[in-house]
Amino acid sequence: MTGEQGVSNHHTTAETAADMAIKASPPASVSIATLAGYQVSEILMWATLLYTLLMIGHKLLAIWRDLRPAPVEACAPHDTKEP
Repeated sequence: MTGEQGVSNHHTTAETAADMAIKASPPASVSIATLAGYQVSEILMWATLLYTLLMIGHKLLAIWRDLRPAPVEACAPHDTKEP
């Protein structure tokens, strides 16, 4: 095994604390919510509703930006005479 392969393998197998926290957060949040008395289906329903409303708002904003008139740029008056 060469030194380069060992370094490459080290980078792919090492997990940082942030990586482990990200992987553990969904099960931990479900466990905490269950202990607090919330059902997983209720949490998913509210999360889906929130996500849907955010996507509708995003789409409406994009449509509004497409439909509004372009800003009028300041230009020289038309009655000026060219030399």
